[in-house]
Amino acid sequence: MFILQSARPLKLITSLGLAVSIALLGACSSSDPTKVEADFQINSVKGTVSGQNVTIDLTAKEACTDLTNLVADVEAYGASVSPNPKVARDYSQPVKFTVTAPDGTQVVYTVTVKGNSCGYTPPPTPTSCTPAAIGTTGYSLVFKGCDANNVATYYDKTECVRDNGTGLIWQGQTGPGTGLRGNDQFKSNFDSTSALQKWDGSNWVAPTTEDINADTNSVGFKNAINSTNLCGGNNWRMPTFGELACLVKGEKPAIDQEWFPYVANSQVAAYWTSTPFTLPFNAFVPFDIELTDHKAFYVNFYFGYGNIYYRDKTYSPNWLVMLVRGTSATSCQIPYESNG
Repeated sequence: MFILQSARPLKLITSLGLAVSIALLGACSSSDPTKVEADFQINSVKGTVSGQNVTIDLTAKEACTDLTNLVADVEAYGASVSPNPKVARDYSQPVKFTVTAPDGTQVVYTVTVKGNSCGYTPPPTPTSCTPAAIGTTGYSLVFKGCDANNVATYYDKTECVRDNGTGLIWQGQTGPGTGLRGNDQFKSNFDSTSALQKWDGSNWVAPTTEDINADTNSVGFKNAINSTNLCGGNNWRMPTFGELACLVKGEKPAIDQEWFPYVANSQVAAYWTSTPFTLPFNAFVPFDIELTDHKAFYVNFYFGYGNIYYRDKTYSPNWLVMLVRGTSATSCQIPYESNG
């Protein structure tokens, strides 16, 4: 008998050990003393023989089999087996054994053992589901994927929301004290290392790369959000004034609070845009206001107006950022309220 055993304890679910028996029927069991036959089996699973190739498939019987360290114990009925089956070896690849009868007749058997490796995770069952149709007005949740029951799932509105009218997907805001997207995470709005945007206490100077990439600045915040792959995307960006203005509605607070529950939680609901305060700009802005690099447009979602203000948090300590994803040909205008 030819028995394969593990040289160390195996992690098996269906058996505490792996017994591999290979019964070799030699001259004593045949009328032909020169004929050498072999019958291979593992854990009562008999191998499938095709010529001198033997395949033993354990995958249907055992959830976990360590094939990398097995020892063979052979009862050859007078025949010899090479290589030495008592030496532990890796059976994750086919192993050849030469069985030699007393008269010198040799037969080479190739033994292939199939089994799921310990730690193996079966591939998930493919699923496909149909998300809800996207309308042309209002807002909707963003499709996330299919659950185990093949039902469509969606990101929470505090993660992201789709504007059906423009096709843009907006970053969701969370409440105070909730971390990265909390509505108490106020930002500066530096975006150039050459424009005079930062106040150093005496003069307007150009911000450094470190200033721009800081998580307390709009660009650094954008980079941080993209690193989280929010709502399955890493292409979030700062919105233009015309894009952000499309979210404004008539009454106060001037944004749909059902879909954007944490955006306008106070009268200081100012959100930066990527639109600089330079020519050309929307005609509703009075031309007697000083044009300067250190100011940029923002939208106030409590009162529903547009404005410009200082990019530096020294002057605008309570300004927030709401990022966007996608492209849109739509640009909106809202009233201008001067404070700068």
